[in-house]
Amino acid sequence: MNVLMMTLMYPNDLMEEVSRNSKDGLQNQINSYQRAFVEGIEANLQANESLSILNALPVGAYPMHYKKIRIKKSIYDHRIQEIGCINLPMIKQKGRERRATKALLEWLNKNENNRTIVLYTIYLPFMQAVFAAKKTYPDLKASVIVTDLPNELGLSSGRTGLTKQLERIIGKRQIALSSAFDSYVLLTEPMAEALQVQNKRRMVIEGLITTHNTEHMQENRGEDERQSVLYAGTLNKELGIGELLSAFMQMPQYDLLLCGRGDMADEIQKAADAYHNIYYFGFVSQEEALRLQARATLLINPRSPEGAFTRYSFPSKTLEYMRSGKPILCYQLEGIPSDYDDYLYYINQIGTEGIIQAVQETMALPLEDLALRGELARAYVLSEKNPTVQCRKMVQMLRDMHQDDML
Repeated sequence: MNVLMMTLMYPNDLMEEVSRNSKDGLQNQINSYQRAFVEGIEANLQANESLSILNALPVGAYPMHYKKIRIKKSIYDHRIQEIGCINLPMIKQKGRERRATKALLEWLNKNENNRTIVLYTIYLPFMQAVFAAKKTYPDLKASVIVTDLPNELGLSSGRTGLTKQLERIIGKRQIALSSAFDSYVLLTEPMAEALQVQNKRRMVIEGLITTHNTEHMQENRGEDERQSVLYAGTLNKELGIGELLSAFMQMPQYDLLLCGRGDMADEIQKAADAYHNIYYFGFVSQEEALRLQARATLLINPRSPEGAFTRYSFPSKTLEYMRSGKPILCYQLEGIPSDYDDYLYYINQIGTEGIIQAVQETMALPLEDLALRGELARAYVLSEKNPTVQCRKMVQMLRDMHQDDML
């Protein structure tokens, strides 16, 4: 089997350049997630199987979000084929579609047997390229890793007016093109219904996390040190950040540490100015986020089960939190499999009062119990949710797609 994975990653060779030119920061979490899939797929391939990577650099358009108007076509990290683009709105997307189609057809001409495409997320230029290639090569098998759903099925983008209308048109096209794929790697099972692929080959991988650089920082805490709770991530209202702020305004005995950015950043800064126990660090580096994790007593995710999008989401933050070895407090979302229940503390009531009650009950537990829960969670994700384990069934599913033609 010859596999071509189509990604939206930052090549290591470009990390410094992208960081310097980006006006929005880097999507490190999404980048790490894709690299984990690359690692997992490669670990499960046999000696006569291969993996190639076709990439589109995930940066915003010039000049509002990125300082460079042209993304160069090149090979990075000795293996990642960057398709490049003219980095202007609309021109960028159509250009990427043409470049991806050309590169995909070139790869297909070089690889004649068991040709398999793995597409990371429902990125429209890549979906269009795969759709075009399958017309020319009907034996081509394609699988898509679905991480988010468009329009009302996913998180709000915050766009309005004409851009919102365009977003809806793109979303409908993404859903329609999903039917062209032969198999699906879904974040949650309800995604199959939303994409109308209940009768197609599919599997659920709710998340995976690399075992590289897994040393976790632990700070020695004095008996008189204040207990603190950390949230690091997107600071949007629909993710429960407002209720989280309100809860800690009523719990002055505990510190709330917040880092990230989103539509509530200004409100968070005002709360930090007004309340001595609320601290806002802004958008921080991965190293600083790890330092804050080590400082915290408890890690929290206030995303509640409210909203249709929660059926189709598994917070990747859960795995990152678990890898830290710190205890975690969150809601029991539909997308969180039951095998996580022994390693998480759950908020049982939606809203501010539920968060207050859950934080107080969890903080009242012996520190030894909290530490043990965190360490067990860490051991679990490193052994059971690592790329090699999580991608084993996925790679077999890719092989099975070709077996169907032989029956």
